[in-house]
Amino acid sequence: MNGTYTTSYETTYTEARALLATLSVLADLIVFANIGMITSETAKDWISDLRYLMKAQVLKYFELQCYSTHGNRIGGYRFVVSGDGSLHENTLSGGIDPYDFPTGTKIKLFADVDYTKRNNDEVRRYLEEHGWGTNGSALEGQLSYERAYSKDGYGLQRYKVTL
Repeated sequence: MNGTYTTSYETTYTEARALLATLSVLADLIVFANIGMITSETAKDWISDLRYLMKAQVLKYFELQCYSTHGNRIGGYRFVVSGDGSLHENTLSGGIDPYDFPTGTKIKLFADVDYTKRNNDEVRRYLEEHGWGTNGSALEGQLSYERAYSKDGYGLQRYKVTL
């Protein structure tokens, strides 16, 4: 039997849903800021950039990557965007113990951006204007699911990445 099949995908993204998810991430970032792994200003800047990428609907996932005082990656957290309506879990932020990391650990932000969208030139300009580089790479390690921040099928799933 011959036939043609098509599928369509409609995102459940709204600014309000993205705001809810990023506020939970901000709470996670505040934990790191409180012990000096990042500054509170950096946390606010990252949330602003992540909200932009979510609004542009190009963000696949992002990572809070932890680095030792020697500059080596030692783990982190991956937040995967889910916009297909399948994410219905919403948990409270938290559960991150910053004391699991050695003294002097610093956090860097990595984002996996989908540049196949029609707005990729605008996204590239935004990221360049906000000091983003293009030399980052994702953490390669064991992912352990921890929680989700979502509303009405749109949100983020948080995984701990152990190297």
